Amino acid sequence: MSGKLSCNAEKCVNNINGLCSANNIHITGDESHSSRETGCETFSPKGVINAMSNFTNMNLVGQFKQLFSTESIEMSPEIKCEAENCIYNVNELCTASNVQVYGPEARTTRETECETFKEH
Repeated sequence: MSGKLSCNAEKCVNNINGLCSANNIHITGDESHSSRETGCETFSPKGVINAMSNFTNMNLVGQFKQLFSTESIEMSPEIKCEAENCIYNVNELCTASNVQVYGPEARTTRETECETFKEH
């Protein structure tokens, strides 16, 4: 399922003004019991090499739509979720309508987390 995803991992190559430009997101944390135990595997530090290697995962259609919409989030990536204990995880896909990835000072995947995680 696709969800609206906002992200404050400002040092991630996929972060454009607080929105994720990746087409496919991968949330980890198979035995998580809190958001702190999750992570965004799609996180990649900003830089030319990472930008080029992540080009194939860019949500170009979503980015184009977002150019014309300042009122709502138009980029809706596919969100694969390994957090088995999350209520939004259905068959390893996130069903939350709005997802927030946290990691304002993140430099690695381990320093990110899915704030939308809610244990069932």
